[in-house]
Amino acid sequence: MRDIFISYTHKDNLSLTDEELGWVDRFHRAIQVRLTQLLGRESAVFYDTAVMSGSDRLTPKIESEVRDTKILISIVSPGYLRSAWCNQELELFARTSLPEHSTAELDTKSRIIKVVKLPVEQALEKQATVDLSDVLGHEFYQMDKRGIPCEVDAEPPDHREFVRRVNELAYDIRNMLAMLGDEEGARPDPVAPSGRVVYVAETTSDLADDAERLRRALQQYGHTVLPQGRYAYGPDYAQNVEADLGKAEVSVHCVGASYGSVPERQHKSVVELQYDIATDEIARRTQQQKPLRRFAWSPPGVATDEPQQEAFIARLRDEATLLETPFETLKTSVQQALEAPPAPAPAAPKPAAAAADAPALTVYLVFDSSDAEAVKPLDDWLFDNGYEVLQPIFDGDEAQIRKNDESCLVACDAVLVFCGAAPADWLRQRVLDLQKAFAYGRQRPFLARGVVVADPQSADKDRFRSHSVVKMEMYGAFSSDALGPFLATIQQAQETAV
Repeated sequence: MRDIFISYTHKDNLSLTDEELGWVDRFHRAIQVRLTQLLGRESAVFYDTAVMSGSDRLTPKIESEVRDTKILISIVSPGYLRSAWCNQELELFARTSLPEHSTAELDTKSRIIKVVKLPVEQALEKQATVDLSDVLGHEFYQMDKRGIPCEVDAEPPDHREFVRRVNELAYDIRNMLAMLGDEEGARPDPVAPSGRVVYVAETTSDLADDAERLRRALQQYGHTVLPQGRYAYGPDYAQNVEADLGKAEVSVHCVGASYGSVPERQHKSVVELQYDIATDEIARRTQQQKPLRRFAWSPPGVATDEPQQEAFIARLRDEATLLETPFETLKTSVQQALEAPPAPAPAAPKPAAAAADAPALTVYLVFDSSDAEAVKPLDDWLFDNGYEVLQPIFDGDEAQIRKNDESCLVACDAVLVFCGAAPADWLRQRVLDLQKAFAYGRQRPFLARGVVVADPQSADKDRFRSHSVVKMEMYGAFSSDALGPFLATIQQAQETAV
């Protein structure tokens, strides 16, 4: 029995020259090779190379191949859905193939996979002999800057992206074959379901490999990873995202150099739109529901020349929700979030005019051990003015020190970094570390994030600036006046929350 039957219209395999392979020819070779590697045996992939007219009925050979295949891949395009021949193949597969495997777990329709070569209207998919509008899909096209769809090809400059998408498709096929009882082929590692659900948001091509690596790593731990396929860029795109995010405990949003595509009836890219829908989901959940932990991530050094993307990245930095770390750090942070028990629902922000018996605001005062003496006047002033002050610890092993830091970043209302005699690179690293608070389980924004630079004065401190923190200079003797911008930010945040 064959593993795969590739159903396609020959119009989608036309080439400019007789010597050049068509797109479907190249796709067939790529998926057969990759599937062979994953199965550990020769994969059996059939595609018909004979050109038939639209009025031809299926040949006995084609009928036999369709009946004798486990999975049907439809190379979807406008021409495919209008082809009588292709519709006959769909109908025959749905009617006759593997009836003994047509179970609720993996029914006939779920064994049809769409490889979307060119975008089509959902209404046209519904008119096919088998409604393909809700069938698992893999897009093999991308939009250019003018919004025009172009096939992702095996030839340069798309080769790397083509291979990535073939690899993703091959993994899904391998898993489907395993569910169908593929005794000869390699089986997915038996991993008990963890019961945890992760949403890995759609991203742009420059980070697509990283997003796919993360999906595969999470699946190896038994986590359910959504979405199970790419959404169509139709008017219901946002509703589909909302439905999947509503099931998730963790969402991951990879933010690259490109702004990305914009779905129908939307004004934001898919990356920004999914991030904002996750924001709404965090706010929507009640105390009875598991909170949604959201990770926005960029690798270090991402630069963009697109104004919209530049503004989006600046916004994430201002909100201190963007992790700018190596990929392995992101993967570890997500795994730790899933290993830890779900965080409690976030408490409501404290009003500006709190009652006398209301709990005091908590400030995490961050400093290096070399500044333990210099920071005392600031520590005393905060405590004397009604703030609860959390501090780092310096005694104990590395794990204990890190755990205290993580707990303080999650628990505090505001954070204040004091930099005096600390090493030159200490300040910028600590500001970057603030962004990890949301990876540790923090669910609400900081009321304020401030940096106090103190003696000795240096060029590094003078040059330091950041959109994510309020910088204050306190050279010489301690002065509470220097804290004005930090305290004003706290007050403004409280008034906004009322």
